[in-house]
Amino acid sequence: GTHCRNEIQGKFMDKIDLCMDCTVFARNMDTDAMIETCRVFNRQLKEYRNIVEERDRELENMSLELAMTLSEVFEALKKISSGDPTVRIPEISDIELIVKLKRMINSTAKNIGEIVDQSHEIAICIAEHFDVFHRVSRGDLNARVTGGSDIELLESLKNVTNETIESISREMSERKSAEDALRGLEALKSSILSAIPHAVVGLYERRIFFANQAVEAVFGWKPEDLIGRSARILFRNDEEYEEIGRRCYSILEKKKRYAAEFPYRHRNGNDILCTMSASVIGKKLKDNGIVAVYEDSTERKRAESELKSSREQLRYLSAHLQSAIEEERMEIARDFHDELGQLLTALKMDLFWLTSRIQKSRNRNKEKFLMKIGSMAELIDLAVKTVQQKSAELRPGLLDDLGLTAAIEWQASDFWERTGITCDMKMEFADDIILDRDIATAIYRIFQEALTNIARHSNAAEMGVILRQEAENVLMEVSDNGRGITHAQITDAKSYGLTGIRERVHLLGGKVSIEGSSGKGTTLKVSIPLKIQIQQH
Repeated sequence: GTHCRNEIQGKFMDKIDLCMDCTVFARNMDTDAMIETCRVFNRQLKEYRNIVEERDRELENMSLELAMTLSEVFEALKKISSGDPTVRIPEISDIELIVKLKRMINSTAKNIGEIVDQSHEIAICIAEHFDVFHRVSRGDLNARVTGGSDIELLESLKNVTNETIESISREMSERKSAEDALRGLEALKSSILSAIPHAVVGLYERRIFFANQAVEAVFGWKPEDLIGRSARILFRNDEEYEEIGRRCYSILEKKKRYAAEFPYRHRNGNDILCTMSASVIGKKLKDNGIVAVYEDSTERKRAESELKSSREQLRYLSAHLQSAIEEERMEIARDFHDELGQLLTALKMDLFWLTSRIQKSRNRNKEKFLMKIGSMAELIDLAVKTVQQKSAELRPGLLDDLGLTAAIEWQASDFWERTGITCDMKMEFADDIILDRDIATAIYRIFQEALTNIARHSNAAEMGVILRQEAENVLMEVSDNGRGITHAQITDAKSYGLTGIRERVHLLGGKVSIEGSSGKGTTLKVSIPLKIQIQQH
């Protein structure tokens, strides 16, 4: 707040030397003003620290919640894509985007589960009915539908079919009655097929001999346009027709059911994606052919793509939050070190100046003044030490000034002084390599988190850290001889520190592994692609 603060250029200590010889500075020296300045500074320091801690907590909580959500969504999508539609994830969150994303995942899994179960059951039931119809048409009037189902319509169809066959058997002598019954079965079959929301097609020697009304909704063809034609009409080209047919029929020769997702062609020329479920009619594939159920999954795939895009957006948001945290920490650390540190240094120099003046004076209260000034000097020393400590915790100057190796060595030394856990360091890193700032920051923060876990959970006496360059990657390995982390702890969604480590590594395209052995310790390995600049000598 002096008049010439912004007018004189130069280093801080040079400015202090000018002040010591300044007459204005000497005339305005006031012990009461200095005490009031210390009080104001102490109050501002506390307020500043509270604001910083509150911001750090908010940003860290939001980043961790985003990271956990990404992990849950990713696991749910993996289970759904592997054929497990029973997966559900909790929909509770303070972030609206996360709630919508979780709700979409749960709804998609539920709908897929219901559709798959019903489609498979209907397809198998229809296949059994066609087998029975085929046997009856060949004169086997002892054929009956035996399968059970929880779907009332299918049970009714089974009862009607069996009753009709019995009626045909009793009244075989009356041909007209039998023909009417068969026509009734065909009509009932058509009604059932029309009620199925997915396209159902019967194939014998890869030619279509029946189709339901839903084929028009899926493929754009009317059923009557497909009867008698090759299944080639549903495919995009001859190569896919031959390849998919070869794969499907080779599996159906061994199993009675096969399901997979393939590309097809709509009548209007558009490409579509369908989930195809095929079942053998009867006991042998070569006797009666197959029935295939097609579900148009084009929109579902588009929704999955949108979910993937949302997931990437959340990851980018997480990366932005981490970057914002680091930037704010760096700014706050710089303010602590430069502004507050300089102010404290100036105050201490003022105290030295006062001490020298009082010692030369003949005031009878000189000893009291000197004791008071000594006490104030001790408080300023404590404040300087606190500022340096908090500044280093927020963002160590060594990381920006001397690089990653020096910052890790300083952190390990400080960790040993605080915990008593010895550290064996192997820094196999070339001096002429400057890491990208994001990579250096990520590795340093991962190392800090590893030290925190060792101090809190490992009960270790020794630890080691290895930092080296290997091909186009930078590798860090942190190990301890403690109790050893368990698999449950590694996979626990509430392990926020481990989740944060994985997210930092993933955002930089790296790999991370965590291994623990009971009573033998834990090892954390991190590998990140190296972005380097070679210094020009």
